[in-house]
Amino acid sequence: MSQKADGSGDSTKPMTSIVQVEYRLSLLSIRQEILESLGHPVISVVGSRAARNLDLSNRSPGVIVIGHGASRQERQGLINYFRKAVPGVPLVALLRSRDDDFNTVDYNCRADDPPLWVRTVTQALAGIE
Repeated sequence: MSQKADGSGDSTKPMTSIVQVEYRLSLLSIRQEILESLGHPVISVVGSRAARNLDLSNRSPGVIVIGHGASRQERQGLINYFRKAVPGVPLVALLRSRDDDFNTVDYNCRADDPPLWVRTVTQALAGIE
């Protein structure tokens, strides 16, 4: 890391953020609070349309978490969108108990196991930082 004249680290690079796409407001705030405990800024949006409208060019996303509350088709469309919009950023898909894994994400994780998806997000961030 480069040093400023006063000896402090160069703060021009933004801190790696976590992007969360959720489909229910009630889960959004709970999951945001949990994700914030990891020490990274969390960018949370409700729904695929809002996710597609995010400007991530200056946000330095380290991982994108896609919630389980939409149809498989809608979530797959969002996965495809993020693969093109931010290539190389790990994608985590949260799954319902009856969902099959998504083949095009980096991590599949059961939504009803918060400790597991927190570990999964941490693991995904470790690959970026």
